[in-house]
Amino acid sequence: MKVGMKGMRKLDGIGEVLSRRLIEAGYDTFAKVSAAGEEGLKKIPGINPRLINSIVAQAGELAEEAEQGRARQVEELKKKAVFLKGEVQEIAKRVRNRFQETLSGKAGKKMGKELVKVMDSLNKLEGTLERRVKKSGKGLVKAEKQLKGLADSGLKEIGNGLKKARKSLKKVLVK
Repeated sequence: MKVGMKGMRKLDGIGEVLSRRLIEAGYDTFAKVSAAGEEGLKKIPGINPRLINSIVAQAGELAEEAEQGRARQVEELKKKAVFLKGEVQEIAKRVRNRFQETLSGKAGKKMGKELVKVMDSLNKLEGTLERRVKKSGKGLVKAEKQLKGLADSGLKEIGNGLKKARKSLKKVLVK
């Protein structure tokens, strides 16, 4: 994950000028600074040779922290996706119980298709969580808002809410 000039200044011994030089040299993440090691950083003009080992060590620690934070986010998003799947299943059960006679016709087929589409979108989203953490999180939050309180609504409102939730999830999947 790119940290930018401001992020690079978290490293002791790196100011505005050196952060710009690091980024221009292609070291735009803490992991890249750490991987560059002593030899790579010696090539950066103006860097204090006595601080290079410290900078590499700090960058390694910050890269590890960032990776752990990302892993935690992915786990939380996976839990949210599983929760939303449960919500969709609960909506399907309630619709089946409340609108049993209506579901045998055209409206029932449309509702069934929409439920399947939402579940498919949630399944696909789970596969992209690790690559698109931020966007996935936003899509799941929007979908959750759309699904909230749908179980007690009318058939048409439920269908519209499912469609909106699916569109929120679909935006994450579009590249």
